[in-house]
Amino acid sequence: MSKLKFSFLVLMLMVSVSASADWAPADVQAALKKMYPTADDVAWSHDESYYVADFLMNGFDTKVWFDGQAQWVMQQTDWETMDEVPPAVYNAFAASDYADGIVEDVTYVEFPKWEPIIVIKVGKANIDMKYQLFYTPNGQLLRT
Repeated sequence: MSKLKFSFLVLMLMVSVSASADWAPADVQAALKKMYPTADDVAWSHDESYYVADFLMNGFDTKVWFDGQAQWVMQQTDWETMDEVPPAVYNAFAASDYADGIVEDVTYVEFPKWEPIIVIKVGKANIDMKYQLFYTPNGQLLRT
């Protein structure tokens, strides 16, 4: 993954979604329904030039990004805990310098053309700083 693409990904994950729009154009809503036919109670928001659908899927909070042309850009599933991560990611995290930290959130992110990533947000006792660890599903640490 190129540095530019990765930087874009990191920026998208770190930017909070604004609540400036609670709707999406019909073609974007149709694209969501085609990809996720069982998505109910969808809350829409607008993040820069992206429309973001927020709904529950398989019991997890899921956010799906579409661009202005109704093209799927990214899906972010909030696993919250380490319970869902692949064993390779769990083992890599357990062997890392952050294993003694407090896991605050775990997010699974999928893209149309890149391999998915697992983002683990970790805090450490008595330290205000938080860390985001970016792993591939096979346990390779991409970035901290």
